[in-house]
Amino acid sequence: MPDTGNKGHRQRLRERFASGEESSRSEEALLELLLTYAIPQKDVQPLVKRLLAEYGSLPALLEAPMESLCQSDGIKENSAVLLKLVDWIRQHYGPKRPGKETLKPPRQTTLFETISPELEQASSAVAEPHREKVIQRYGTEMFGKAVLKEAIQILPKLPDSESLDEIRSFLRAKLHFSAEQTRHRYANYITRRMFPEGYADAPLRLFAKAFPDAQELRDVCFYRFLLSEPLEVEMIEDLILPNLGTGRLSRERIRKRLAEKFPEAKSIVDCGKAIVDALTAGGIAKADRTKISFAYRDIPVTSFAFVLHSEFPEPGMYDIRKLDENRMIRAMLWNPERLLHALYELRNHGLISKISEIDNIRQFTTKHTLAGVVEQIVSGGKKP
Repeated sequence: MPDTGNKGHRQRLRERFASGEESSRSEEALLELLLTYAIPQKDVQPLVKRLLAEYGSLPALLEAPMESLCQSDGIKENSAVLLKLVDWIRQHYGPKRPGKETLKPPRQTTLFETISPELEQASSAVAEPHREKVIQRYGTEMFGKAVLKEAIQILPKLPDSESLDEIRSFLRAKLHFSAEQTRHRYANYITRRMFPEGYADAPLRLFAKAFPDAQELRDVCFYRFLLSEPLEVEMIEDLILPNLGTGRLSRERIRKRLAEKFPEAKSIVDCGKAIVDALTAGGIAKADRTKISFAYRDIPVTSFAFVLHSEFPEPGMYDIRKLDENRMIRAMLWNPERLLHALYELRNHGLISKISEIDNIRQFTTKHTLAGVVEQIVSGGKKP
């Protein structure tokens, strides 16, 4: 006997997507609709929930190898082929978004200097790091695993390589989980979140080796996590910053906010736990079984320098108000009343050029790129 209820649900899924309904764009809704084309006459919602909990996100699921997908309970060859087809189309025909690294500043010359053809040719021949296609996160998607604690622990031990393939191979061999599939999945989480530009950038690798087991490294890794998981930033802005007066927030309140934002999601509990796990791993908050506690934090000079030069990557002059209003810096829960003091600390250590406070004009001037400031920190001995 045909399952008319299931048919009606599938039809509603298609109609919601076709009409552009916002709820139809969640990871869970997209995966459910996709699997209905490979798995006939069966409720795929439980499978969708299990897959997102297992892989952590839709992008991680799509990029998983064919053999790993086929090992997942409920996924057979037809479903795995469909998922990999979508992944291939996404990577080869998706929109190309230019990143900061694609823009090369012109070489500066003096008034009477010309660039010789030999110099121009040599300059163009400098090897650029291989960059993988960056998996774009859409809006404020849910995620099921933080894996930030593991990232912080293993980053100082990474090989000296910009290749994400080499980094992933190392992570799969060294992560402490017994199941190969778990190591594979967590290696993908770590590389995507810690290296969002598509290659293992030297600044983070050098910083990690210089500050193992330190709050400075936890700060920097949490910052990179925020860049990759905008939902974490939103939860901080909506729930944590407004409750700094009490310094406490129940886990239930986080789950309730997620349920309001994603009314059809089935992985609310997992996502709520992952949000808290990231906060605790980053040293941003403390947590017990029912609540988290937090307060404004001190600002370490070195991690502040890393975040500042990530948010303001080009050497130059900037209005201090841009620093005060910066979402990522606010989400770090650094004490806003100490930001100006932290800027002066950077100047005193020679990490930025100067600070100007004249009448209503308040500006700071940077002189390094991120790579330059990290090299200065590591070589100059500015360590705790």
